[in-house]
Amino acid sequence: MNLVYAAMLLDTPFNTSARGTVGPFHYQLHLAARFMQEERPAWLEKSAKHFEKASWPILAVSALVTVILLLQLVPDLPSFHTDLAEFSPDGDASNAKQRMEEYFPSESRPVFIHVEAENGDNILAIENIQLMHIHLQVIRNLSESHQGLIVNEIAAPGIIETALAEEGDGTLISELANWTHLLDLVVDSDVDCLSSRDEQLDSVAAFARDSLLHRDLSYSKVCDYLDDRAGEGIPSATSTLWVLEIDPSLEVGERQIKQDLLRQEFANLSAESGLTYSVVSLDLISYDIDAGTFDNLVLLVILSTLVVVVVLAIAFRSKRGVAFPLVGLSCAMIWTYGLLAAMDVSFSALEVAVAPLILGLGIDYSIHLQRRYEAYRGQGLDAAQSWLLSCNRLSVALSLAVLTTVAAFLSNILSDLPPIRTFGLALAFGVVSAFIVSTVVVGAMHVVMNRSGVERVHRAPLQFPKAVDRILGVQKRHQAAVLITAVIISFASLLSAASLETEFDLTDFLDDEMPIMQVRGELQEAYIASGWKPVYLFWEPIDGQQTIPDGADLLIQLDALDNRLGHIHGVVGNERSSDHPAYEGIYTVLRDKVQRDSDFGERHNLVMYGQSLVRDDVEKEIDLSVALVELSGDDGVSDPLSGRTWSERIGVVVHIEDGEIAYLRMEIRVIASTSAQSSNIIEEIEQQLGTPSTSGTIRNALSNTAVITVTGDLVMLESVLKGLNESQVESTAISLGVSFAVLFLLTRRIMPAMLTLAPVALATLWVVGSMVIFGLNWNVLTVMVTALTIGIGIDYSIHIWRRFEIECAEGDDPWEAMKRTLATTGVALALSSGTTMCGFMVLLLSPMPVIRDFGLVTSLTVLFSFILSVMVLPILLVMSASKGTESSVAQ
Repeated sequence: MNLVYAAMLLDTPFNTSARGTVGPFHYQLHLAARFMQEERPAWLEKSAKHFEKASWPILAVSALVTVILLLQLVPDLPSFHTDLAEFSPDGDASNAKQRMEEYFPSESRPVFIHVEAENGDNILAIENIQLMHIHLQVIRNLSESHQGLIVNEIAAPGIIETALAEEGDGTLISELANWTHLLDLVVDSDVDCLSSRDEQLDSVAAFARDSLLHRDLSYSKVCDYLDDRAGEGIPSATSTLWVLEIDPSLEVGERQIKQDLLRQEFANLSAESGLTYSVVSLDLISYDIDAGTFDNLVLLVILSTLVVVVVLAIAFRSKRGVAFPLVGLSCAMIWTYGLLAAMDVSFSALEVAVAPLILGLGIDYSIHLQRRYEAYRGQGLDAAQSWLLSCNRLSVALSLAVLTTVAAFLSNILSDLPPIRTFGLALAFGVVSAFIVSTVVVGAMHVVMNRSGVERVHRAPLQFPKAVDRILGVQKRHQAAVLITAVIISFASLLSAASLETEFDLTDFLDDEMPIMQVRGELQEAYIASGWKPVYLFWEPIDGQQTIPDGADLLIQLDALDNRLGHIHGVVGNERSSDHPAYEGIYTVLRDKVQRDSDFGERHNLVMYGQSLVRDDVEKEIDLSVALVELSGDDGVSDPLSGRTWSERIGVVVHIEDGEIAYLRMEIRVIASTSAQSSNIIEEIEQQLGTPSTSGTIRNALSNTAVITVTGDLVMLESVLKGLNESQVESTAISLGVSFAVLFLLTRRIMPAMLTLAPVALATLWVVGSMVIFGLNWNVLTVMVTALTIGIGIDYSIHIWRRFEIECAEGDDPWEAMKRTLATTGVALALSSGTTMCGFMVLLLSPMPVIRDFGLVTSLTVLFSFILSVMVLPILLVMSASKGTESSVAQ
């Protein structure tokens, strides 16, 4: 990656007799002068003339390509899509979800609204309930004006409205005087807090307590009033939660835009009243990510450009030295993004990191080529000759840098995750584009714009002789200590790597200070079961069957599953008791109906036994399909929270064909705020279902009846995590393979190849260990860091090894050869690694946490690769060279 300008002298022949005891600085000047005294390559003059003639056409073609690709980006700027669906790979869960949505509504898209009163007043005060009801009607009107945007609602004023409609003799919320008035209307006089209740009421109460009301909920005054019908009878809570389910049939983009309209309307209501509405949803998180991605990209491009200008100004101190590479790298960015847009690639927030990486890597190519170019110009060669010689002398280093880097990035195209494939492809395009403009386009600019024989006086490269002496002294005196220290750090890093978890959360792309992130945090603090997500169980007939048998066996397994869901940590409703898991399926619908209507149970041989729904007469068979068909025509209110009817509930849990059960769907509400929690919940659900071959499990009992698949966005998230792990392993293996192949082709020997690769492997471990120290985890970007470390580190190792080989070939003592290597190539590596780190560290200024993490890790990658290449690799090379010398003497 980082091309050392010491590689200028990589292929220059050496004369040991001329060397004597001169220092590295004077010796380098001697080498440059010696080269100029030698005969110029035979091809140089003819090739230089061709290059001069081709310079204008090169610039014209480059400009034309740039304009064409720029038109792919403007005036219609590319849109960014960072939705979970964009990251989800194909698999059993995604295929099952597609099949499920053929027969049932798409996955529910809840919007959560956190409602508070001014000064922390009681949100359940009757006047606040009445005000919320007015606001709820405003939202309903907005929904109707957008073709039924909201398909279901759960909100405190709506729940009270439904209760009054059923029990309040037509009383309106606006007519309520106080809570005692409300309680007298909807609660029978013989009911108190200790009265026995049916299973549905208990389940509803548990869900409302944990999911819809603040943790500080107090209803003691309600119980006191119901006991003796005296007192205020008012419950209290700091806040309440509304849940609005958005039409899932809408396209993702349209759904996000309309949810943003809802958010704006709630903001208006907050500004006009004493209530505060804070809105959050997964779709709004994706919307805010995409809305801020372009601004983030512009910010990082500006900052990266400033870094490039500063570095180039320090390196060359000339207008052309700054302008030409800057124009070239700008073209490289346009080519990269324009080509992706022309390929109709879907951009995600990951592409924000592409531009700084292009600039960070591409600036090295320009710096080293231009420094070599100026050295030749200072010796009297014309522009075309100087540029061609520079490219020729750096051809090996350039080729290796591009090859290993592109291989590391292209390895990601094997990932199952589309955004990772796109990101890897974009980085590969960027590196190739930076290589082309740095070697061809920038050279053509110099040739065309050159008007004088010498642009500026050649300045000797920087030297740090004291630093080199100190490093070499440590390496000579403490060889074992240096190696053991490196191994200990690597071993500790390897052990700590086990603690790293793979995470994926859309909120990683948002700054914690953003309003929607603050709302998300408020929900987690305010409610026991906040921001729940659905997990689906999709039931299909076994192969060769068209329906699912609906007899007693199905009812028994549904009852068993109901019991097992109550023991899964993370299912809503299980926080305080295992009796009320919050889910929706045919079992809960039938159970609720039997508890409310005993005649219905008698007609279908169903009865409640404790908390279980069972056959009333075990001698008689049951036909659940008949019961479900009857409920599909019942328009009575079934759910006291949402106000849904029996027929509406049936429509989302069973698909009936010709009077028989064809497909079933269960929606389980779970709480998972992290990827680890999501994984644990999915794993527990799978364990409770078991496998068809495991005796005593639900899947085994229904192996001849139905196939059950766990699916939904949360399961897709688990697929994303698995895909990230696989991507890391694949990209690392490919990068190692390509690097070893390159080294073996260069050395033609196994041992030198392994020695050169050793510091790279150690650097990879060090980076992983540093992630543990900084509290980072694997995510969509950091999983690529191992491959990136190999791509960067191998170049550093190759430069040190190659220079050392040349020095040793002149008959030097190995330590003396290494001293000259560090004085030239080592110093140049320090300069070039510093420029690359500056480019990568720009990512630390991104407002996106995941981008900042990537910037930190990539900067550490460069630092560790440099340290190991100048501290550990020299000792290994000297030891190997000394052993080879001893063997030669012995022979």
